Amino acid sequence: MTGLTGITVNAQGRLTLVVAWCQQPPDRVAIYQKVNDRLEDQAELKAPKLSGSPAFLDLEKIPPGWSLIEGDLNFQPGRKYVAGAYNANTPGGTFRVSFTTASKTNPTAGRILIQDYSGEQSDGVDVPLSTPEFVARAKYYC
Repeated sequence: MTGLTGITVNAQGRLTLVVAWCQQPPDRVAIYQKVNDRLEDQAELKAPKLSGSPAFLDLEKIPPGWSLIEGDLNFQPGRKYVAGAYNANTPGGTFRVSFTTASKTNPTAGRILIQDYSGEQSDGVDVPLSTPEFVARAKYYC
């Protein structure tokens, strides 16, 4: 693992991926759709040169510097998605996050959601964190 991925809602109310990393910053984000316990490619994005962890990626309006390599960001209600970041020159990647379009209406606005898999829930339990808590938690994945 090279860091942690979370999901939040930005000030404009759009789904936003949050990535905190350890050493080398990621240069790609991969998003998958979960279909019958399989992950199918949804989208891959190329990052600009990142510095200063964490980075925030608006998933509904691609920010300047980011580019969509393949797929699309047309997320469908009722479907589950999984996202993570990686560096194409380094093995591994960040610990992934699961989300749905309902994550936009989650009452934990202003918090970054991750999943905790230490319990008995196979899909994990959503854990809302502040940005400093998220950055601190990411260090466990270094």
